[in-house]
Amino acid sequence: MDKKSITFTSRIQFVDRITYSKLHKKNRIGFWHDVPNILKADEFYSEGIRTCTGGGIVDPLKEAEGFHFWDDMTNKKKFPQIINSLFRFVKNPQRAILIGSKDIDGNPYSIEQFERLKKIFIDRIKNVSLFERHRYDNSQTHYHYSVDTDTWTLFSEYQKRPNGRYIQVKDLKTLQECFNNILIADGDKLFVGGKEITLKDCPEIFSKKYICDKI
Repeated sequence: MDKKSITFTSRIQFVDRITYSKLHKKNRIGFWHDVPNILKADEFYSEGIRTCTGGGIVDPLKEAEGFHFWDDMTNKKKFPQIINSLFRFVKNPQRAILIGSKDIDGNPYSIEQFERLKKIFIDRIKNVSLFERHRYDNSQTHYHYSVDTDTWTLFSEYQKRPNGRYIQVKDLKTLQECFNNILIADGDKLFVGGKEITLKDCPEIFSKKYICDKI
């Protein structure tokens, strides 16, 4: 069968801390300026996405790259080079995912960086899923991606108040509590705590217009 005739369905699954910790992971992506923060590989992962922006771009079952960008002045100045690098490594991405950012004092570039990447991704890539803006100061997301299965595995947690307990994303309610904006791209399937979340369950997160109006 011609690859162009196949409709690919990427899987995005949120799991708990124990499940994520048991994943066999390789090819870690960091965010410091002295380590690679863009990596093309058949499998990769990155952790501790808080005010930063992470994610990846994918040509399903063929090639992919992941990234994790610190929200600082250096990356603001280097933004054109970052975009050139992203689209040089995977030239014809069909799908992408963006995760992160946070509205928090002392991090003036966090939302700006995410929104700049979001605009470029939505303009240049047909199918983009977004998990945008952690709602709480103490919140973070880890991710892992495999080209072989075209699967994103994410673990997110948040703390509603200082010294309160950490809440893991384990169902639709906690997913929506964790992020301010969510978009599931056409062709992506979302699973949270082992249960598929469908258009019927939550139509607003499957509407591209809903998200694009916020750009």
